[in-house]
Amino acid sequence: MSDKVFLDIVNMSITGSFAILIIMLARLLLKKAPKVFSYALWFVAFFRLLVPVSFESVLSILPFNTTPLSTDMLYIETPYVETGIKAIDSVINPVVATEVFGSTANVYQIFTFWGKIIWFIGVFAFCLYSIRSYSRLKKKLQSAVLLRDNIYISQVVGTPFALGLRNPKIYLPSNLADAQEYVIAHEQTHLARRDNLAKILGYVVLILHWFNPLVWLAFKLFVTDMEMSCDESVIRNSKEDIRKEYSQSLLELSIEKSTLGVPMAFAEGNPKERIKNVMKSNTKKIIGFAGLGAVILIAVIAICLIPNRPQYATAKDAITGIPAIATQSATHAAIKTADGNTTITDSEDFNQLLTFIEGIEVNTKEVKRGSWNDSEGNNKITFYRADNSMDSVISFTSDYSKIWIETNATLSFTYSVKDPAEVQKGLAAFLGSNS
Repeated sequence: MSDKVFLDIVNMSITGSFAILIIMLARLLLKKAPKVFSYALWFVAFFRLLVPVSFESVLSILPFNTTPLSTDMLYIETPYVETGIKAIDSVINPVVATEVFGSTANVYQIFTFWGKIIWFIGVFAFCLYSIRSYSRLKKKLQSAVLLRDNIYISQVVGTPFALGLRNPKIYLPSNLADAQEYVIAHEQTHLARRDNLAKILGYVVLILHWFNPLVWLAFKLFVTDMEMSCDESVIRNSKEDIRKEYSQSLLELSIEKSTLGVPMAFAEGNPKERIKNVMKSNTKKIIGFAGLGAVILIAVIAICLIPNRPQYATAKDAITGIPAIATQSATHAAIKTADGNTTITDSEDFNQLLTFIEGIEVNTKEVKRGSWNDSEGNNKITFYRADNSMDSVISFTSDYSKIWIETNATLSFTYSVKDPAEVQKGLAAFLGSNS
């Protein structure tokens, strides 16, 4: 099994845990809002727990690097973790680099080796349990009698549920009596909203991240919000106020506890919590400023949690394909910008310029390889050797938002500059001091 798969799962679990905590806080703000809004929020967490890649945005509120663990760390002499938070890295990295069994392995390698084995065993056990439970249930349901359409009555089930993907069926206990139509409406609403697919998705997340207690809590809250939002939908779509009768049916069914172990099965959940929610549910459609506010909150959380935080590093560390910004043979430099030109010959000023260029913070994600046409020959810093031959050229776009470096015939990737205004200001200072 690939080390990368396991490390991707751990990375996603770390990022997903942060998303879960934010969503749990948001649920408190949405406590009085219809549960469909908090139900929708969990799909943001599912994205972070299932998709190992995302785009970058300055709107992201993720406070750390989304890929702190990398397979590259397995093959270097001194491994390290890059969380993007220096205080955490300074504590973790000395431990990660600790040698185990002499010099043949380190903590990082041991964690990856045994971690992926334990993780795989857990995933295999959950899959085996689910398949076995599903098979047993299907065997029991062979005696179910068709009521109408896709609705069946069974003597062997104690709680209603919907089962299946392609042609889902609704199974009802034989003792429902007056509650039957409310239950059918509830399960039909589940199927109409594709909740059976959503719950399977949630269960897949739970299987992959079985080692994370926050994911277990998230799955429980997700199912709770799903069931309550389904209750509310039935109440709103009813022509009459059926909250009292509906609550009574929930109370009657609460005697039987579901023991279904497959994700496609829908049990009654927490009857006490659901009854309280049903009785306070609005029988009208979700309209007004409260609903609009909830939609805006969900949109903001999605915008802030789905993208990754841009990762920055100094130009010296980030720019690839170039051995050095300037070699030891470089002795002087020429600055040419739209604000003016100057030549740096003083050794102290030269070293300060080189330090300034190397320290420019850039996004570590490459934009492209090659130059940009909007530089118009300006915004260049050329380093020369003692014989006046070119050592390297550092170029910026006209707005200083992009940087790339060329040495002889080798051209680096282009990188986005974190603070273009700061770069322009810094170069202007060199122009002023050498005028």
